[in-house]
Amino acid sequence: MVAVPLGTLALMSNLGALLCGTWLPWVTGLFNHSAWFFMVAMTWVSEVSTKIPGAFFYVPEPSWWEIGLYYTLLVGGLSGWLWAPGRRIWSAAALVLIVAGYVWHWQTTRDEIKLTVLPLNGGHSVFVDAPGRKNDWLVDCGNDKAVEFTLKNFLRGQGVNRIQRLVLTHGDLKAIGGVEQLDQLFGVSELWTSPAKFRSTAYRDAVSEFEKPPARHKIFNCGDAAGRWRVLHPATRDNFPRADDNALVLSGDFSGVKILLLSDLGRHGQSSLLARTNDLHVDIVIAGLPNADEPLADELLEAIQPKVIVVADSEFPAPRRAAHELKERLAGRNAPAIYTRTAGAVTILARPNNWELRTMDGQKLTSP
Repeated sequence: MVAVPLGTLALMSNLGALLCGTWLPWVTGLFNHSAWFFMVAMTWVSEVSTKIPGAFFYVPEPSWWEIGLYYTLLVGGLSGWLWAPGRRIWSAAALVLIVAGYVWHWQTTRDEIKLTVLPLNGGHSVFVDAPGRKNDWLVDCGNDKAVEFTLKNFLRGQGVNRIQRLVLTHGDLKAIGGVEQLDQLFGVSELWTSPAKFRSTAYRDAVSEFEKPPARHKIFNCGDAAGRWRVLHPATRDNFPRADDNALVLSGDFSGVKILLLSDLGRHGQSSLLARTNDLHVDIVIAGLPNADEPLADELLEAIQPKVIVVADSEFPAPRRAAHELKERLAGRNAPAIYTRTAGAVTILARPNNWELRTMDGQKLTSP
């Protein structure tokens, strides 16, 4: 309502400058300056409007058939074609069927929870999309470049306008380096961490920002439960010299579907987890790559007995690729192993007592 009239005035000024040309140069100059002023004003109005609360929001990316349906209804409704005599009854019946289809889809998927494992330049992130935006979780976020070029676009494509809960599993820059940028882009309501102390300056700076009033920093202690998650590691008394051994381990129960997030847990951390926890059986385990050790030791896998193993590795940098020895060892297990370096992002749909796993390269697995 404001920018379009300013654009019209800018075009009128340009036309005036063309008409005056060189035979009335001082008026031509006046028109040119006016056009520039109106264009600058139009840009300023547009930028200010985006900062008004509620000026815009992101929605989940629509499918191609939804886009086609939208334009069919828009063109047919505004042109009157759908409401012409002889078509009204059919149009009304079609609309009733469309509404019924959406209601049926909502009814069948309202208890569905979607987890996405996203590889991020040597790190990885897990986004938990539960019914109602207030129940969503984001576990780790990657570094600045990962947030800017991958995570930002992914979250907006899911219709995320604010991060309700962000979990930082450990202090490695490849896992948490983009926290401040993520907070600027989306806003983070709550930051959850373990009580472990990390030497990472970026980690300490990020946490300190969330401890300023109003405090948004919350601490997971071993044994605590928050939402659908339960903390298994580290314990308050643990103080391993390597950051990976202090990585936060979360066990989630999603309507009977059990998922274990190991982050980049190192060998000593895996041993501590085994010594502390008797029941580790889950359906799906998701693990990153520790800097100095292999993930998923055989003893730990025996305790977990997963049906699917997801290893969050990356093409670059080279040390973040799953080693051939690791692939050979996991290939000997009964559970299939999926590597995000080749499979791409992994999506897990958790429904009451059953699950479905899909990868970007077309793989599909379902619960037995």
